[in-house]
Amino acid sequence: MEQKDRAWKVAVVGAGPAGVYASDTLLKRLKEKASLMGIPKEAHIDIFEKNPAPYGLVRYGVAPDHPAIKLLSQALDRAIGADEISLYCNVGYGRDISMEDLLPRYDAVIFATGGGEDGKWELGGRKIKGVCGAGEVAGWYNCAPGIAAPPLSSKAVAIVGGGNTALDVARMLLQDPYSLSKTDMPFKIWSKMVASSVREVHIFIRRGVEANKFSAQQIRQLKACSRLILDDFSKKSLEEFHPEGKIAEEIKSELENAGHENEKKSYMHFSSSISSLFAPGGALEALEASRNLEGKKKADFCLKTNLCVSAVGWRSERLPGLPFDESKGVIANEGGKVEPKVYVSGWAKRGCDGLIGSTKADASQTVEAILSDWQNFKQRPIDDSPIEDFLLSRNIPFTKKAGWFALEGYEAALGKPDSKRSVKVGSEREMKRISSLAQ
Repeated sequence: MEQKDRAWKVAVVGAGPAGVYASDTLLKRLKEKASLMGIPKEAHIDIFEKNPAPYGLVRYGVAPDHPAIKLLSQALDRAIGADEISLYCNVGYGRDISMEDLLPRYDAVIFATGGGEDGKWELGGRKIKGVCGAGEVAGWYNCAPGIAAPPLSSKAVAIVGGGNTALDVARMLLQDPYSLSKTDMPFKIWSKMVASSVREVHIFIRRGVEANKFSAQQIRQLKACSRLILDDFSKKSLEEFHPEGKIAEEIKSELENAGHENEKKSYMHFSSSISSLFAPGGALEALEASRNLEGKKKADFCLKTNLCVSAVGWRSERLPGLPFDESKGVIANEGGKVEPKVYVSGWAKRGCDGLIGSTKADASQTVEAILSDWQNFKQRPIDDSPIEDFLLSRNIPFTKKAGWFALEGYEAALGKPDSKRSVKVGSEREMKRISSLAQ
């Protein structure tokens, strides 16, 4: 094809579900609508991923004991297996490539970078050893690159937040190591879980018991590995408000089960927040929690611990060359469009809320914005030279789709002796080495 009637070229930054869904949706919509819109129906998409392996939260965020959700990777594999899609791992936007590199080479650039940062915690304290975000803890037990193990030497751990992420982390810290041995967790992570001293988790939830944000399933799973205990104030609130629904029923049923013999305990403190951190040597030693009553805080509880995890949501990370909406914690956009030729999809577009599957709706809206612009502005000349030549000229050690499939196959082979679907490679260097062998 001459360049005036060539295939569209699209760059997608981020190979999580949002990036893959946007790519898949764009290819499908082009086949359906291109002829009616009077635009070329062919496209080639290059997906850039900063990590050695794709799929974002499916790989690095979903708890290892939720294998059904992790099976989404099979659907994502089918999508990126399309001939029109190329995958380049170990290529980070802002680290290896920039907006100035992408815009001259592509007709559209879609940012699908997800919620790259833990939400801001009003108390701060992230520079204190032992104070971290839920994303860091989840990243560690999911083998995300560059994340060190949290301290697990205290009997008690504090978690701030009342959503499913908070309960996910609580459950993982209390989970029976034997159960975790059946997951894709590598031995080096599992052995630290076995050696953990954590026997109780205290969950501090800013909202009242009648306004919880977690699911009944999360409560059931937490009850399966620990005895659920409400502090006196929370128990009284439960009795006074009589909240209805499956969640309240799950909590009440556990409170009636006084004979629970599980040595591990999960305490829920509703209408509470952390008010002080004690770290005289730069490492957390204890904290104080306050009760939130009628707009006032009253000191209520002191806990000796060396680990406090804030699970107060996620924020999209600021990216060079892109406008950022501070109030929403997203890349500023209107219906998925950021500026000419630049678009956004997924959590980076709408905010870090909703299930993984809900990113499909974002993808549809963003793709419609792209197709509308292509119809209105037609094709413009671009630098059509191979992107791989450019990456090689920068000495970027990228790996491609074949490398990811090789790594995936290697992990499946690691799991076979123990009848597991897979076992993750726990070393970033080893992941890169295995992937590079298939280049």
